Amino acid sequence: MTPLALSPPRSTPEPDLSSIPQDAATVPSLAVPQALTVCLYINKHANAGPYLERRKLQALPEHFGPERPSAVLQQAVQACIDCAHQQKLVFSLVKQGYGGEMVSVSASFDGKQHLRSLPVVNSVGYVLRFLAKLCRSLLCDDLFSHQPFPRGSSACEGAQENQEGRMESASSPSPDGQDGRRPRSRNPSTWTVEDVVWFVKDADPQALGPHVELFRKHAF
Repeated sequence: MTPLALSPPRSTPEPDLSSIPQDAATVPSLAVPQALTVCLYINKHANAGPYLERRKLQALPEHFGPERPSAVLQQAVQACIDCAHQQKLVFSLVKQGYGGEMVSVSASFDGKQHLRSLPVVNSVGYVLRFLAKLCRSLLCDDLFSHQPFPRGSSACEGAQENQEGRMESASSPSPDGQDGRRPRSRNPSTWTVEDVVWFVKDADPQALGPHVELFRKHAF
């Protein structure tokens, strides 16, 4: 018998599934995105300006959030109002918002509780821009940031450290062994040898300065 010729099987084309909606749970790229959150850090060593009270600023938490942008903005603006010397002045500088997801801040003045709605925010950039404008009006720049503040790196604290350093250098002995301290008393009869040395050197460093060590040696 003549064997039958077997033809190769025909390949069946795969169906086009591009138009079929797929389950979002099985496709990570189509997963529902999580809600945006913001974390806002507070610079407790910033210049408080004329409107805010430094003692109250330093009592604030290290940061607000992470929460929704609108919630973080509300907490930050409310903190500025609560830290004010006069809440009415700070409240008047807050921009009024309309529509959308409304959050409000409050202030107490003139014997009443006042409310003001904040603008709708949906991004970190908007929160930072809104607060930057408010802080410029309050004359207290660098109060908020989306990044942590290094401890002890603020301009006002640096100036304070420089001032303290100058005071310490003025009260410490000079390299040549001469005392740089000003006499504590204005009565010369109570001065010590080092007080006289300071006075002589300060009176005329060029003419009397060379005689300071000689005076010190004979005084003892």
